[in-house]
Amino acid sequence: MIGLPPVCRFLMVATVFLAASAALAGMIPAAKLAEADNGFAFDLLKQIAMGLPGRNIFISPYSASSALQMLGNGAAGRTKAEIERVLGTKDFPENELNGACRALNQSLLSQTNVILDVANSIWVDKGFELKTNFVSTNREFFRAEVGSVDFETPEAAGTINRWAEKSTRGKISHMVTFPFPAYTEVILANATYFKGKWAEAFDKNQTHPRYFYLPNGIIKQTPMMSQRGKFRYQDGNGFQAVELPYAEGGLQMIVFLPATNSSPAKMLAHFSGSNWDRKIRGRFFQREGTVVFPKFKLNYEIDLNQPLQGLGMRQAFIRGAANFSAMGRDPLFISLVKQKSYLDVNEEGTEAAAVTTVTVRASAMMRPRPPFEMIVDRPFLFVISEKKTHAILFMGIITDPTLPG
Repeated sequence: MIGLPPVCRFLMVATVFLAASAALAGMIPAAKLAEADNGFAFDLLKQIAMGLPGRNIFISPYSASSALQMLGNGAAGRTKAEIERVLGTKDFPENELNGACRALNQSLLSQTNVILDVANSIWVDKGFELKTNFVSTNREFFRAEVGSVDFETPEAAGTINRWAEKSTRGKISHMVTFPFPAYTEVILANATYFKGKWAEAFDKNQTHPRYFYLPNGIIKQTPMMSQRGKFRYQDGNGFQAVELPYAEGGLQMIVFLPATNSSPAKMLAHFSGSNWDRKIRGRFFQREGTVVFPKFKLNYEIDLNQPLQGLGMRQAFIRGAANFSAMGRDPLFISLVKQKSYLDVNEEGTEAAAVTTVTVRASAMMRPRPPFEMIVDRPFLFVISEKKTHAILFMGIITDPTLPG
């Protein structure tokens, strides 16, 4: 570059600057959307935990929000406003939200040395016509596959289930069942799949049965992994927390262990999308210590209608009141938002998958510190997040790791 004429040097510097500026500009809405998504994530988990105290919970808020963002492109009026308020996107200019969804998705999929797949689809009953703009928007910004099926036949269930199974590498099957509810017109779906190896694998020889203390006073034995080394760690504020990075550090599991006089639900009450970065994520620091952590596997399924309505997304579920006029000409309403998920945490790493479906029916149809020890031997909360945007992909509460889910 030294031997180039001044004009050429200027053009090269300008090109690099513009490229960097464009990349940064793309990250700003993605980071803003990630904060909104994280707020929805904590709100949703709180709502679920309130209705299922003392139970294992495992969800993908990213999968749920992706399906609901696609749905929002077909909503109007109060229905759309409630969806945006629950998802935390009401302050986004309408022409920026879909672009932010695409930018965040691209950021997540840019990870290396882990497998992260995201797929979206829209399944339409034969004879029902979706509005052109709804289809083109979801194809452009969500890369949604659009397929025609006959919901009055079992083949429709087979088609959607094969898509879910393929998109989650065989981990989520039988997502929908036949017969479908009467006058089912559209099913929107998101599938999110993750598989990553720990940056530092746990030694299988260090895995041994240890006691796990349940809230009701029962003590169970479960296989516990153990690792000593340097971790990003924090304590105080009623919990211990440690980051367990996956290969290359772009994604990590963050494990939160409440104090003995607390619980995941009490701790979760203080978490929100707005304080996740400022008061929680920013307080980790490098420290020598030991982590003892259960290996576990579970399959989970949940109906999200009630939690979403509890958060304020009500009109979309009301026959005759829901406004999905931007999706189709006929009056429509949501009959079911459902998620199935899978999780396997072991010495090598983590495999996680989730599929969310939205069924739409016709209405009328620092300084040195001493080594820490964090023994996760009681109910705990965890999240799997992406490092660049801090977007939360999966999260859960494990009350009893010995249960299959």
